[in-house]
Amino acid sequence: MTLPALLSGKRIAILGSASGLGRALAQAAEGAGAEVHGIDRTRNFEGLSAFYMADLSDPDALGAAAQALPEGLDGIALLPALPDGNPRDILLQGLLAPRVLVQELAPRLAQGASIVLRGAPMSHHWNERLPEIRAAMTLRHDAIDGFIPRWGLNLDPARTGQTVGWALSAWAMAQCWTWAAQGIRINALTPASADGHLPPEISAATGQNAPRGTEQAAHAALFLLSDLSQGMTGATLATDGGLTAQRLCRRDGL
Repeated sequence: MTLPALLSGKRIAILGSASGLGRALAQAAEGAGAEVHGIDRTRNFEGLSAFYMADLSDPDALGAAAQALPEGLDGIALLPALPDGNPRDILLQGLLAPRVLVQELAPRLAQGASIVLRGAPMSHHWNERLPEIRAAMTLRHDAIDGFIPRWGLNLDPARTGQTVGWALSAWAMAQCWTWAAQGIRINALTPASADGHLPPEISAATGQNAPRGTEQAAHAALFLLSDLSQGMTGATLATDGGLTAQRLCRRDGL
């Protein structure tokens, strides 16, 4: 598919450029004319203009990568792959790594730059879990080991990815005007899954295969990184194939 040159002349950094949705966005951003700077444990995609190797669970390594990135980036996308199983690793890499990079890089971004985070599809459990979401929004590295049992993630590790996504969506809302003086906007993207793959129910309803969701989510991220989204900040853009819509309709009897 030939992409429009939405990011022509722009410099974009992508956390998670080696795999999953991050790699799909790196490929799409290059196709849309961007100079792409990747941050991850390994390179994997050779179309990058520059690559910065970092342990995503180490805040010092991420800080060093942030300092090595050029001044005046036009956008950053925080889409690291989420490890399987271990809540601690998921929190470190999926939640704290994006927050570390945003806080390090935001003051050095270009005027009018865009920040894109990965959220999680909404469900009827959102209101029930607001205390957990609030706690996750301000979670520190030295508090992770207490956070996990406090919110029962050790008993239900599969829930951790949703906690991370909801916390980042909420954090994007809370930070919507933090860098407004620089014209910087921050938005969340909610794919159907961490890597964008469509679940069986959506594939069956739409006739699309699971990987198609990753491509669609990457294209939505291009829009959020482009000048076309200048009027958006603190927003959550659902690119989950209708999953959120169906969940909310069932919840509210629509």
